[in-house]
Amino acid sequence: MLRVSLIRTLASWTGRLAFVILLYLVNGCDPAYRYVFYPPERIEYTLVPDAELFQLTNDTSYSISRDSLSIIYDRKSFKIEVKYLSDYQLNTFDFPDDSKDGLFSANPFTYGNWVDPDLGYTPNRFTVFKISIFNYTMSKINFDPERSFLVTDRGDLFAGYGREEKSSRNQSLEAYFRKRKGSSGVDDEVFERRMGIIRTTVLYLGRPIYQGDSREGLVVYDPLHESVQKVKLVLDDFIVGYDENNEPSEFLDLQFFFRRKPLVREELGPAATPSDTGAVAGTGAFPSRIELHRIRYRVEGEEEGVQREDWNAKPRALNTLARFIADSLKIEAAIKITPADSPDLLSAQVAFLFGGPGKPILTDVEVTTLANMIRRGGFLVLDNAAFPSTYNFFSSMEQLLESIASKLDREARVITVPSDHDVYRAWHRITTLPQGMDDLENLPEKRTYLQGLFWRNRLVAVLSSKGYSMMWDTGDSRYTDQLILGTNMVAYALRTSRTR
Repeated sequence: MLRVSLIRTLASWTGRLAFVILLYLVNGCDPAYRYVFYPPERIEYTLVPDAELFQLTNDTSYSISRDSLSIIYDRKSFKIEVKYLSDYQLNTFDFPDDSKDGLFSANPFTYGNWVDPDLGYTPNRFTVFKISIFNYTMSKINFDPERSFLVTDRGDLFAGYGREEKSSRNQSLEAYFRKRKGSSGVDDEVFERRMGIIRTTVLYLGRPIYQGDSREGLVVYDPLHESVQKVKLVLDDFIVGYDENNEPSEFLDLQFFFRRKPLVREELGPAATPSDTGAVAGTGAFPSRIELHRIRYRVEGEEEGVQREDWNAKPRALNTLARFIADSLKIEAAIKITPADSPDLLSAQVAFLFGGPGKPILTDVEVTTLANMIRRGGFLVLDNAAFPSTYNFFSSMEQLLESIASKLDREARVITVPSDHDVYRAWHRITTLPQGMDDLENLPEKRTYLQGLFWRNRLVAVLSSKGYSMMWDTGDSRYTDQLILGTNMVAYALRTSRTR
């Protein structure tokens, strides 16, 4: 018994001595032991424009965006913007709700929040770029992502992925995920969710981009090796002309140079790139209080000095939206009724014009005031609130946007807002345009898109014929998606207004 007791005592003291030595080694001056027990946090990297390399092209059509995140190729007749999207960007801002289920995350471009148990970190699934194309005056242009490729400084050459397997010439995202899909019902559901995102966000060779149109989406390549420092994205055979048989006949080969650098999360926000696609620059808290201006306009047939109430269709709409904004963004939103020619409108961050039964009439002075509001960073929302039979609200307001654009400059254009635009996800991502009152009432000429006024690479006004203000006015809880869209518009306006 004495021997057993002695052995236990020695073992106890030996263990204590080993622990003391371990503490000394870890807390002492030997960095090797400190690394073993406290490995450094893994550095995240991103790709940013390589100014030195693209200047060597000696082509003045290339430039770098003001936030130093995008490369712009501007031929005046058309423009292309290219930006790298890091996994952090894709997980946190672009697909936050689809990146939280580990290996079953529906985000097709990353591994979501899954951590590889062998590596101890989350590897990159793909290399993803966002490409925005704007056709200003060309007859028609086009782009085939499968003709593009990525070249690295270690000699890698990655071809662009196609979308569906049946229509891709080489590799496709559908084949990639089908090969990795299990046989369970959960696997089938995740596969379909991923393909749904791919079909709505990944570029493919579709119909030409006609004059006045734009196209935006993602291009996808294999992941980069960790030793890569510089990459070149080549858009091979970018189509800039068609022959008499409507076949592509004129091409450009474009090169975009990027370099690797540590990711600084504070530099990113919901798609932080200043492009026509509505990227939001910067992050940070919203202001504690804002004013939502409701524009008071003159109605057709209104006599001088006699105010009709036709303009004030659905008067509770903004009050409901303001309450929803207060709950969602923690912002106190005050409502102001502001005449269209009032100097107060010049300081407005967000202004709404709801169309009533009577046709809105705006003088040249009032149109100029709206244009000046936009110049100062304001955002304009136009929505149908009555569906009158006496006039076409959409065409009338589209003409108003054209008039405002004519008072800005040549960079102002009225075009359709892309379905993956950042105005749909500035606060909470929505993947489809919510139903409008036109859908519920099954009205003719229903539109499945928003029209937008883009000025100097930003969305500055939205035109809706959906009747969302009519749904807000009811205060019905069934119309949450419609309130989310309105809140996204306000959040987008607040973020972008700080950058102009």
